[in-house]
Amino acid sequence: MSITVVVVDSLEDLGADEFHALDDTVGALGSRGRLMQHTGDPRWEARYVVALDGDRLVAAVPIFLGHGDQWSDQIHFPADWGYDGPLAQEKSALVGGRLEIRGSLRCVDSPDVLRAVSEVCRSQVVGREVFLGYLDPRQQRLAEALFGPVRWTVQYEDFDYPRPVVLGPLADLRREVRQAIRHGERKIAEFGVSASVVPWSEYTGTGCDLIAAQNKRKGMTDHGALVRYRLDQWAACEEVSVFIVHATMGDEEGAVSLLVYRDEVEVYEVGLPEGDGAARRTLYTCLTFDEPRRLAREHGYRKIRAGLGAGVPKKIRGAQPTLRGCGVVLP
Repeated sequence: MSITVVVVDSLEDLGADEFHALDDTVGALGSRGRLMQHTGDPRWEARYVVALDGDRLVAAVPIFLGHGDQWSDQIHFPADWGYDGPLAQEKSALVGGRLEIRGSLRCVDSPDVLRAVSEVCRSQVVGREVFLGYLDPRQQRLAEALFGPVRWTVQYEDFDYPRPVVLGPLADLRREVRQAIRHGERKIAEFGVSASVVPWSEYTGTGCDLIAAQNKRKGMTDHGALVRYRLDQWAACEEVSVFIVHATMGDEEGAVSLLVYRDEVEVYEVGLPEGDGAARRTLYTCLTFDEPRRLAREHGYRKIRAGLGAGVPKKIRGAQPTLRGCGVVLP
């Protein structure tokens, strides 16, 4: 085995298929096209540690070096992960797994590859705190092999609906899962929820404002124009198609954005009316489960990625969690 390791600032010379083959677990959020968009983010300088064994790609580790003395990223905020030290982007590096973090730690799990790639990875982050976000257990092991011991500060559950739930007959599912899906369908009919799935390029509704309002209620800084910008970026992303589910329930309405990548549907951002109660929960279920499932069944997509949080309504419909850890490399 003859390993060649280089550091590049773009993935343009790597094919999307070979990049995907290194790690097919992260979906649209870790796709080559999305990483190439992140490369232009002025808050971070992208470095990619790329390793080849002959002509075969065996590693593509994205490392983002921060600029500026203020921490500017709402999603990747180490203080929310339990990190209590000082934060300055110019003294930090970021390596991520899934939740809109910069791609995924992609590396063949081989001693020779890890040894060669580790030396170069560590050379890129000298003098910086290295933060790792949303890595699954396999990626956590790789991260420790590449960067050294890690203090994992928090674990999140990231949910997927597997193929039997998405494409299989209800009769083949566990009784409690089958009952939950049928109960949701009855509630959607009872509350008179009407929904449609529209390509983003054709959508003219109020979904962006609904999503922004929902994000603000969760403590984020957002605006309808920013939601539209994010969806325009996704629409320009290689291999990804964007759809909006818009649902109405009497005078109430809600929306969710969906990302279709290869043979998967990703539930991206949801917007709901204020309040609580059975009607709002039914609207949420329609937007984040029933309509994505219907789209997947119509086109044969094998998986629905349901994202973090809201574990109870996802688990009762058969979603399976993957634990994703966030942490900091120990000095």
